[in-house]
Amino acid sequence: MKKERQSHATSFLFNSDFDINKESIFMMNLYLNAVDEKPYSIDYNTLLMSYHLWKGDDIEDFCENQTISYFLFNPQNDSAGAREAFYMDIREFLIGN
Repeated sequence: MKKERQSHATSFLFNSDFDINKESIFMMNLYLNAVDEKPYSIDYNTLLMSYHLWKGDDIEDFCENQTISYFLFNPQNDSAGAREAFYMDIREFLIGN
């Protein structure tokens, strides 16, 4: 029998009590829409190669793994708003929206 998959939306904007952090939403919007200098940089060629070599089937998992990996190697730039903006940037690039 097939196990039914639970749908969940992951976000880096929730705090430990599962409340949305309003300051993080504000910072995410700044990074995505207003600020020229972001706390992260994306090498889109490497991103595309990683995506094509990845053996998974869920783009959300890929984006989440890439985001966590990036900020593990760059902790000086880590924040909830930066993580969410990075996630949304790479997801938008890969999906093409």
